[in-house]
Amino acid sequence: MADRIRWTPSGSGAAIFEAAAGDRGDWPLLFAPLVTRAAQLDLGVEDVYLAWEITRLADDSLSTGEQKALLLLILAARAAAAEGSTRLPVEASGHLDRILAALSLSEDEHKDVDQLLRKAETAVASSESAESGSGLANIFGGPTDYRPLIFDHGYLYIQKLHVLEARVGQNLRERIGNGSDKTEKDRGRRRGTKPDPLIEKALAEVFATPPEGPFGKAELDDRQKEAVRTALAGKITVVSGRPGSGKTSIVATILRVLARLDSPSLGSIALAAPTGKAADRMRRAIADHLKAIPGAGEADHRLLEKSPPSLTLHRLLGYSPGQERFRHDEHNPLAEELVIVDESSMLDLALFDQLLRALRTEARVVFLGDADQLPPIGSGAVLRDLCRSKKAAAQGRVVILDKSYRAREEAAEGRSILEAAAAINRGLSPLKTESGEAAAIRVAVPELIFKGVKYLTPGNEEQKEEFFTRWYERLLEAPIDLKKYLSRTYISGSTGFTGEDAEALGELISYYESERILCVTRVTAGGTGSDEVNAWFHHRWLEENRLVERAAGNPRFLVGEPVLMTQNDYSLRLYNGDSGLILNVSTTAGARIRPAEPMALFPRGGSFAAFPLGTLYGRLEPAWATTVHKAQGSEYDRIAIILPAQPVRPLTRELLYTAVTRARRSVTFIGPVDALEWGAGRTMERDSGLVDMLDNA
Repeated sequence: MADRIRWTPSGSGAAIFEAAAGDRGDWPLLFAPLVTRAAQLDLGVEDVYLAWEITRLADDSLSTGEQKALLLLILAARAAAAEGSTRLPVEASGHLDRILAALSLSEDEHKDVDQLLRKAETAVASSESAESGSGLANIFGGPTDYRPLIFDHGYLYIQKLHVLEARVGQNLRERIGNGSDKTEKDRGRRRGTKPDPLIEKALAEVFATPPEGPFGKAELDDRQKEAVRTALAGKITVVSGRPGSGKTSIVATILRVLARLDSPSLGSIALAAPTGKAADRMRRAIADHLKAIPGAGEADHRLLEKSPPSLTLHRLLGYSPGQERFRHDEHNPLAEELVIVDESSMLDLALFDQLLRALRTEARVVFLGDADQLPPIGSGAVLRDLCRSKKAAAQGRVVILDKSYRAREEAAEGRSILEAAAAINRGLSPLKTESGEAAAIRVAVPELIFKGVKYLTPGNEEQKEEFFTRWYERLLEAPIDLKKYLSRTYISGSTGFTGEDAEALGELISYYESERILCVTRVTAGGTGSDEVNAWFHHRWLEENRLVERAAGNPRFLVGEPVLMTQNDYSLRLYNGDSGLILNVSTTAGARIRPAEPMALFPRGGSFAAFPLGTLYGRLEPAWATTVHKAQGSEYDRIAIILPAQPVRPLTRELLYTAVTRARRSVTFIGPVDALEWGAGRTMERDSGLVDMLDNA
């Protein structure tokens, strides 16, 4: 029987269980089929094996039915964590029932799980010890216990997530409650104390000298000014707003004020983001802000020359991939007195915990992001929870920005993008807004001009390819001499790329980064996954450039193809999500110029860095199209959103909102109307206890 199971889709799992079970030959037959059932929740063999190992802690005290129920419950907790939740409600709830239903539980199995839960809760409530004979006491515990699974206020936690959430909650409570200077400021007003005149003078000077943009002076609105003042007067500040709401302007303004006060000094400030791309974009945006100030003062010039470094959070915290640990924590805190973190919605619970532990007690931290965007890939949604916390709001530590300056409301295309995002955020399709006027306009492929929000319903495969062809042709309609720039050999010397090469690279990569096709999933979804879309464009690029004869067996990457990093490489300072371009590059060694070869070029600190493709093997993928998750933190002039033919679990309101808000000028939806409506009507089910910890402590 075991031999036969080994050849089924769950056979590899069966072999593992059989080898580990020893003389308990019935265990593989009992548990191995769950590998296939667990796969419905994206759980692998390793998850089933871990659940089995935990189940074995109960020894022989449980019946076969109870062992199976325990295994199913552990898998449900693992599935909730894989979806991003930190906990699983054990009372009657749609969340638990949905997960158990996905595991294809029979009526009897569901009853066994319910009975096991009641038995485990009773054991924990009565403080039953392992010596009392109940094997469940080896597995379940209360909030202060060290057990694989923890009961806390009607929820079931994996122990590690319970520890992380409790620690983050404690750190945030201390910063919000004890660290907030707003309370002290209010007390000072009652005593008649005046605001600090030095701060007020610096604020007045900075507010009076805003940068100038294409629409005139880019003055901060009242909500942005409130965010600046909040950040200057507390140990924690949270600023949430849609893309283009001026969060970077707030950061630049904070730095300008501090440059005038020199307290803290610029050298004790750090700028950080989850990805290298986001960190680099923040650095460039701050520099552009400072350069656009007419008659900038001495402090502004000094800030432009000696701006605080903009780093990835992993680099700031000193992550060592070899040791798989961070250098900075509560025992070796950061020296910085102020840390400003952009794109904070991408930070999961573990990274939030690491940063908060690494901050000195007196240090200040500012989190900026968009709480309505996709939550992080890992567990938790800390930025969202902070914005929902009544205590954080009551203490004045949260500022919500409600206006967008990216897609200018004065322009018709900007208004349509804002209306589409607002409709999705309310759970509506952009084709059916509350006002009765759809933000998205239905068109056919020949009518596409890539302005505003358009909706295209391809009726067959030919029409989808017709759109791909139109998008491809649009790429070739470049305002630069694309053929000349792509056929050129770029020379990288000891100081990198200089002169005409650097200028050409800036224009070329900027153009490629102006548009992107966004997909819901990476793998096949009826031909709508990013892998299949990238394959179409790769083949078309191969044919268009007549590289078939010299392509050496259809190479994975061709000159002129956009690429994306899929893993972090800390030694090369390349990070998951960094995007670049394949170009011919020749490097110099002294007076010798090496022969040109295709390399991957990435923006870096105002310049560019080139890497031979061999050094990045297995960590690059084409980026004609990418998933919405990979595009988070990026912005483009034009995007196309490819909707799957059938509903898929990642298609949610948050994903659609994140996708739409990547665009400045044009959004094109391609796919069935039902998919758009279904996605806008679904929210991500992510359960967290952080708000309760903040508000009810």
